[in-house]
Amino acid sequence: MIRVLLVSPSSGTRRALEHVVAQDPGLVIVGASDSLESLDGVIDQSRPEVIVLDPGPESHLPLPVLLKHGPSRKATPLVVLLEDLESEVGARALRAGARAALPHTASPKEIHAAIRAAAAGLASLPAAVAMTVLDGKSNDGARAPVDTGDHTLTPREGEILTLLGEGLVNKQIGVRLGISEHTVKTHLAAIYEKLDASNRAEAVATGLRRGLIML
Repeated sequence: MIRVLLVSPSSGTRRALEHVVAQDPGLVIVGASDSLESLDGVIDQSRPEVIVLDPGPESHLPLPVLLKHGPSRKATPLVVLLEDLESEVGARALRAGARAALPHTASPKEIHAAIRAAAAGLASLPAAVAMTVLDGKSNDGARAPVDTGDHTLTPREGEILTLLGEGLVNKQIGVRLGISEHTVKTHLAAIYEKLDASNRAEAVATGLRRGLIML
């Protein structure tokens, strides 16, 4: 059973999310919150494996603001439901630390799949949005800005980034590749620097956007 915490300032939205999540027997709701500010306390009590956030009217705010809830939240995978999910918004959500960004029109099956993927350490976007992100274009067809710096990953770094996208932790990556956990950490530091990422979610999101990995 995957433990899910629901967060939305709207009681109606929370009830709707409860109904959706309850349709999957493999998911269990361990709590609900109407406040982003008090989220850390709720997390400490409910110990969720995934947080589903529907910010409602606050969805117009910059995603880094919505996703900044302190050290406890950073360790918990986050699925965000947004009013207007454009490709660049979805990419920013992943870079800001979310594991998935979905539109409010997402079906229960899509929400269930996103929760399960987040719990497994995977990042996900709707197919149409993901293709746009991978192609490096915005919705108006314009090519997204490309950093011309030398950020080329070595073959080994590419392997590790792919395994990050699959949700493996350092020890598992080391076993899979036949290298020590210390060596994995060294490669991760290089990956973060080259991709200008501060955590795994950002690295995977950037890898997706640049077409370095496919999930």
